[in-house]
Amino acid sequence: TGKSCVAASLMVSVPGLMAVDADVEEPNLSILLGAEPYASSLVETLWPVIDSDKCDRCGECVRACRFGALYMFGKAFPTPNDLCHGCGVCSMVCPGDAISETGRPVGEIRLCRAGGMTLFEGRLNVGMPNPIPVIKATLDAALAEGRDMVIDCPPGTSCPMVAAVREADMVVLVTEPTPFGIADLDLALQVVTDLKKPSVIVVNRADLGDSDIDALAGKYGTRVEVRLPFSRAVA
Repeated sequence: TGKSCVAASLMVSVPGLMAVDADVEEPNLSILLGAEPYASSLVETLWPVIDSDKCDRCGECVRACRFGALYMFGKAFPTPNDLCHGCGVCSMVCPGDAISETGRPVGEIRLCRAGGMTLFEGRLNVGMPNPIPVIKATLDAALAEGRDMVIDCPPGTSCPMVAAVREADMVVLVTEPTPFGIADLDLALQVVTDLKKPSVIVVNRADLGDSDIDALAGKYGTRVEVRLPFSRAVA
């Protein structure tokens, strides 16, 4: 819908802002800003390690895991899988103290610079199914700077989007005047309303459709702030 372009435009237009690319599965704000990385740090989550000498294969860890992140077939040793959230409950309930935890790299935070602008870019490792730890770590690192920032969020209304907007003071929803755009906007407005976040709407490619976005905005007590035409000059 153009959310990254809107985020980049805000960065260029307002001096002193810091940027966070929380779309960790496909970050592209650095491309739009022409930012180059100059430092990075790993993001790790806890990963269970089963000690086969201590494990009596009782299955308590498998039953306790709410995410289905431990497999156990018959009397085989429990085996962790990629659904693991690193919560540590398996090690807590193990009666034989057979489970320890080690750090598992799931992504990285890149610090990038373009002119006087600073960008915190989160990147999820290829094949990792859960972006939330990388989003949270990236936001925590940026918030520690204590500066105003623009957060480029993941698309949609699922857990990654919620994690990215949780610390926001204002949510800018970028949409298009199409049936799909309106349906997604309705869901996004429900989410930000439930999170008690103030919001405004930016309509991109505003001259391509005739959907009544103003009526939907009024339903949720928000407004259309800007309408951008489908134009190379605007792009």
